[in-house]
This record gives sequence, C-alpha cells and structure tokens, in this order.
Amino acid sequence: MSRRDRLRVWCEELYAAHGPTIADLLGSPDVPPITVVVHRGGFVAAWTSDTEVHLNAAWFRAKGDDTGGCLHEFAHAIMRAPVMDDDNGWLIEGIADWVRDELGYDAEWTKAHYEPGHALSGYQTTAHFLRWLRTRWPGIVRDLSRRLSAGTYSAGDFDTITGTSLDELVEGYEAAQA
Repeated sequence: MSRRDRLRVWCEELYAAHGPTIADLLGSPDVPPITVVVHRGGFVAAWTSDTEVHLNAAWFRAKGDDTGGCLHEFAHAIMRAPVMDDDNGWLIEGIADWVRDELGYDAEWTKAHYEPGHALSGYQTTAHFLRWLRTRWPGIVRDLSRRLSAGTYSAGDFDTITGTSLDELVEGYEAAQA
C-alpha cells in the first residue's frame, strides 16, 4: 500500500471514529459519507468541498499525525462545506477549529487563543470566542452551525439566539478578556 493510500485509509478511519461525535456537536441530523482525496502537495494542509476532504500528503509527511487537521475538515464536510463569503467565512473556520478543540486535538499551531480585536478573524481566535459564547449559551455553536448548513445564517442570528447583537457580544468578550 502506498504512503498516500495509507494516509487516505487513516483519515477514513478517523472519520468513522469521530464523525458521529462531530455531527452531534454541530447538530447535524446525519453523518454524511465522505470521499478522501490525497494530493502529493498543495498550498494548504487540507481543504473540503461539500463532502470531499482533500489532504496534502507533503503536509502530513512533515507534520506527522495531524488528527486535528482532519477533524477540522470533517466539520466542514458534515456542515456540507457551506459557501464562504465575507459575512460567514470567519464563523465557518472558527467552528471547525472549535470542533478540533472540543475533541482535544489542538496542536501547538492550532490552539484557541485570545487576540485583541480578532474574535471575528476565524480559526483559533474565533474558536476562543465561540468557547466563551458557549459558556453563556450552551447551544449557540450548534444553532449557528445548523443555520450555516441550511444557508440561512446572518449576523442577526446572534441577536435571535442570545438577545444581544454580534457587535455587543464581541464587546463583552473583549472586556472579559482584559
């Protein structure tokens, strides 16, 4: 079996083991079948299109066991990789990193953390913001994920879910971190 085939099989086994838990965290009604495609290289570690997860073999060869990177991509696949735009891209990537953190697979380069003014920047800083929000509204990530998956998300959803606008939530988060 080639190195790329071993990487694909390893990723498929991770999905079988973690897919149901990720779907539960995201409030997904199902765990869709995925296709794993392994490329020799690429510009990023991994990416997802709908339920097709693409892995950069060179990245995984250099980094070794990046389980967290796969879990991040599985979150996108379970959400059916909503189309990202300027209004939701930060949240889609933040939720995927939040999933990785919730399952305990953050790496030194992916730890959720606070950076002043970056709650809405995506990835780790948004994952930290989502963790803070979840302590106050336990179902918020699930609710937001469902709306993103359905293509109905808007920033006004924060007001609907929490009774507070997104801007005010970010303000409260920033104040709490100071």
